[in-house]
Amino acid sequence: MRLYELTIILNPTLDDSSIQTEIDRIEKQITGAGGQIEKIERWGNRRLTYRINTHNQGYYVFILFRAQPGFTTEIERAMRLNENILRFLTILSPGAVAAKPIKAVTIEDEEGQEEEYLSEQE
Repeated sequence: MRLYELTIILNPTLDDSSIQTEIDRIEKQITGAGGQIEKIERWGNRRLTYRINTHNQGYYVFILFRAQPGFTTEIERAMRLNENILRFLTILSPGAVAAKPIKAVTIEDEEGQEEEYLSEQE
């Protein structure tokens, strides 16, 4: 499973129970598909850089979760259809990306001279 970061901007006019309902809905969708929630952070109301649907503010929620590759398309589709979600962003967590090892490769050119290059191993 891969580690993903999901940042959601909710409608700022929602009350606490509605915000919790939206968070629970997303959490159930992740766990229902076999994913695991690592962390949920409520960042609260923050000023937006530009207006979104006449809103100057949004309620930010950050979710760190593990899921199978390809699951993000399902959850993003559901969030696109939800009117209470103004914006969202799902990324593969930078800490989860393992660097590929690099090896030196020696190649002969047309004149028979060897040159050394670095190449990623697969």
